[in-house]
Amino acid sequence: MTEIIILDFETSGLNPYHDDIIEIGAKVLDSDKKYSCLIQPKSNEIISETITSLTGISNKMLKKEGLKWQKAYQSFNEWLIAVKDKRQYCKSPFQSSKIVIVSHNGESFDFLFLKRMFNDLHKLGLETIPIHDIIFIDTLLLSRRLISNRSSYRQGTLCSFYKINFEGSHRAFNDVIALEQLFKIFAELLNKELESDVLDYPQSIQDYIHCKI
Repeated sequence: MTEIIILDFETSGLNPYHDDIIEIGAKVLDSDKKYSCLIQPKSNEIISETITSLTGISNKMLKKEGLKWQKAYQSFNEWLIAVKDKRQYCKSPFQSSKIVIVSHNGESFDFLFLKRMFNDLHKLGLETIPIHDIIFIDTLLLSRRLISNRSSYRQGTLCSFYKINFEGSHRAFNDVIALEQLFKIFAELLNKELESDVLDYPQSIQDYIHCKI
């Protein structure tokens, strides 16, 4: 099965083109392989009381526990490459060398921050996984097509509906754990609709989201 990574960023604001990543949470689906760290803002600007109230992450925490952005980005990039490289070593001719990255509201948020991170790493002279080797799956878009007539498709609302523990939300790794469970529920629903095991062919999930099947 292609490696599937659940990803969540906590950030200094809601603008994916200007705000800073302040926390990374990531986990390989159904695996103990995980990544988590706090990051001192790349802009060196302090985070607002609103963000602290939402996430529980304070400027004091970031100063004491956060990594410098260069070190955090490089460390996370190395983790991603290690996940993908392990996949390449064990693949068969029928398996994809791509990896999958899953986020809720990813296309409008997390994936944009990730691409900015890759650009910053390129400026440091570091290689990243090519974008064309990543299958991006946005569970917000997936849920909107898969489940009709809901008033809200926020991750917390969907977790409440499916009785998934969402305590500690807006901390990156806590959100990842909850999204992992939510994504597996969506995969089971989609299996029934498509009569196939979509986790064995995750491109089919992306195609479903974008109405190609």
